[in-house]
Amino acid sequence: MFAVISIYQLEQMLDRGQRLILIDLRPECAYRACHLMGAVNIPYDEPDITEFESFRNQPMVLYCEHGGKSMRVARDLARCGMRVASLASGIQYYRGKYLVSG
Repeated sequence: MFAVISIYQLEQMLDRGQRLILIDLRPECAYRACHLMGAVNIPYDEPDITEFESFRNQPMVLYCEHGGKSMRVARDLARCGMRVASLASGIQYYRGKYLVSG
């Protein structure tokens, strides 16, 4: 099972300094244009769960542009026993304090 969280919930987690891995699933060019502070870019088009193995023992929050891809990947990672959440509605409208623009 995986959680779906809002950007507000994610900001609260980051404000509290909660240890988690942010993973941006968008293509590298979109990541370079803007991303969440501290996010790791793992462009994800093909189902290759092995790319996430190094984060197996850490809580992860996945995001993409609109939220659909991160939900699918979160489901697959949760089935493999990883602790993961998906950012609802993606990063498309976020303009908050954790946004890094290229």
